[in-house]
Amino acid sequence: MAQNAEQIKVAANGGLYIARFDDNPTLPENSSDPLDSIFNDVGYFGDDGVTFNKSEEKEEIRVWQSPTAVDEIVTSRDFSAGGSLMQWNRDTVSVAFGGGEWSEPEPGEYRFDPPADYDPLTKWVGVLETIAGDRVDRWVIKRGTFTGDIETQAVRNAAMALPVTLSALTPQGDTRPWYYLSNDPAFAGAGS
Repeated sequence: MAQNAEQIKVAANGGLYIARFDDNPTLPENSSDPLDSIFNDVGYFGDDGVTFNKSEEKEEIRVWQSPTAVDEIVTSRDFSAGGSLMQWNRDTVSVAFGGGEWSEPEPGEYRFDPPADYDPLTKWVGVLETIAGDRVDRWVIKRGTFTGDIETQAVRNAAMALPVTLSALTPQGDTRPWYYLSNDPAFAGAGS
């Protein structure tokens, strides 16, 4: 593996596109085709962009005859993507607060009621797209929920943000909760 500055990625632009899992959106098969019209762009993200987190928990298998572990098994795997939504509208507030209902009790007056105590979590499909010049990368979360705490601050010198994290869940009958697509030639196999 040689040093190659062209393989350094700077995600200069991009977006998060979401659709309700129950609406059965068509998942992208490459990094350049337009997304299914069911997907909605959630709008601006904060200047820190999006953070990906992949974690695993493992359990060592130890035996009496060896002072070191003889094997490891994975007991859990997690993948998530998160960032701060900067736009406040019906879609972003509903995503950040896990669902809920909007109404207009009188003309020009809008009300949001968060999910009821026993409402199920809304399941989503997410496509996070990053663009660096001609290179396009897509992380596709086949099924997930928005998780974590929401903490936003109302101050006079900063925009109010809605921090969200989309945590991947494996769809029933599948074995992988997410996949990655890219048109970056750095991923071409030897001899391609």
